[in-house]
Amino acid sequence: MVNITRRQAVALGAGVLAAPLISRPALAQDARIGFLSSQKAGAFDAVIAAFEKANPGIKVQAQNVPFDQLNAQIQARLGAGDTSVDVYTVDEPRVPAYANKGFLADLTPMRAEIEAAAAPAAIAGTSFRDKLWSFPFWTTSQFLFYNKDLLKKAGLAAPDADPARRLSWEDLLTHARTAQKAGAKWGFAFDQNDRYYELQPLYESRGFGPGLTGEGLLTPALTTEGWIKTTEWYRDLYASGLAPRGVAYEQMPALFSTGQVAYMVAGVWHARVLRLAKELNFGIAPMPYFAGGKPVTPTGSWTIGVNPKSAQKDAAVKFARFLTLDSEGSLLASTIAPQPPANKAAFAAYLKRESDAGEENTAPFAKIISYELANTAVSRPRTIGYVVFEEIMNRMYSDIRNGAEAKSSLERTEAALKAAFSRLE
Repeated sequence: MVNITRRQAVALGAGVLAAPLISRPALAQDARIGFLSSQKAGAFDAVIAAFEKANPGIKVQAQNVPFDQLNAQIQARLGAGDTSVDVYTVDEPRVPAYANKGFLADLTPMRAEIEAAAAPAAIAGTSFRDKLWSFPFWTTSQFLFYNKDLLKKAGLAAPDADPARRLSWEDLLTHARTAQKAGAKWGFAFDQNDRYYELQPLYESRGFGPGLTGEGLLTPALTTEGWIKTTEWYRDLYASGLAPRGVAYEQMPALFSTGQVAYMVAGVWHARVLRLAKELNFGIAPMPYFAGGKPVTPTGSWTIGVNPKSAQKDAAVKFARFLTLDSEGSLLASTIAPQPPANKAAFAAYLKRESDAGEENTAPFAKIISYELANTAVSRPRTIGYVVFEEIMNRMYSDIRNGAEAKSSLERTEAALKAAFSRLE
C-alpha cells in the first residue's frame, strides 16, 4: 500500500474543491497495492491493466528487483512489518520458510477454489504443514536446445524429440565435443549454470538424492561418493573448456542465440526469445539423463503470496486470484513473461500458443513439457532451511565452475550448512 502524506492529502483536498463536479472517486479512495517480483519491469503490465480495468477501485504498483535480491528484500521488508508489499512472488521451495516466519497469509479457507483451478503438483508446492500459503502461479520444465546449423556442420543428427528416446549425458557430451571440434565455440552450456534448481537433476538422475536428509530435511548430505563424483563431472564441463566460464545466467541465452553454443539445457521460457533471433536455426529435445539412471527434470516455479499484514488484504487477495485462479488473467500473466501457468485451463491454451508460434523449431513444445511434468519432474527440497540452502549451494557451484575443487568445496559447504541450519528458529 502507498501511504499518503499530509501534504499530499492537502493537495488532493484542494483538487476536489477546485473540481466539485468530478464524478469519479478521488484517487485517495482507491485501494493501492504493491506487487513485488523479480521479473523485468513491464512483465506484468498487460495483466495489471486488465485487472485494473475489471476492478476500477484498485490500483496495482509493480515493484521489480533482480532475482538475486528478491529474498533479501522480502526478508528485510516483511520482517520489519513493511506494508508497501501486499502481494509478491514466492519461489515454491521458499514457501515453508516464509510461512514459518509469518510472511504469508493462510489461504487454506480457499482450498476448494484453488484445487478446482490448479494442477495438484502446483498446489503441493504452495502447501506446508497441511495448510495452503500461496496461490499456484507458474510451473516449469527444461529443454535441451540445440543449434541445427552447428550440428549439421559437425555431421551430427538432431536429438530425438521423443522423451522415450532422449539422449544420455554420456552421448550428449560426446556430440558436444564433436561440435566444438567442428567450429562451435562452446559444445555445451547450462543456462542456470550455477543454480541448484537446474543442477539438482544431475544427482537425482543417478539416485544420489537432493543433498538433504533427516527430519525436516535439515541434515546436509553432500560428501557422499555419489555427490562427489557428480560434482566432479559438473566441474569438468568448465575445466575442460566444453562449457563457458565466467558467464552469468542472464547472458547465456545470448551466447546460444548468436551461434556460439551447440547444445544448451535451459528453461522452456527461453523458446520465446530464441525464436525471435533472426539468424538462429534451433530445435528442442528432452533434457538428458545419466545412462543407468533415470530421467529427471527440475520443476517448481513462482507462486503468489499475500502479506498477512497488508492494509488492503481484500484487494490483494482479489489481485492474486486474478493472476492465478482466473484462466484469462493467468494466461495473460504468462504472455510477456512466457512461463507455463499452473492454472489448468490457461496451461492448455499456453501450450498451444507457444507450440504454434515457433512452427517447426518448437513443434514438440507441448509434448515434451506435458510428458516431463507428468513423469520426470522433481521438486526442490521442501524445508524451512531451503532459503539458506539455496544461497550457499549457488555460491559453491559458482566457485566450482570457476576452478575450485569439487570434494573440498562440498566439504566446506556441508559444514556451512550445518552451522546455518543450527541457527534456524
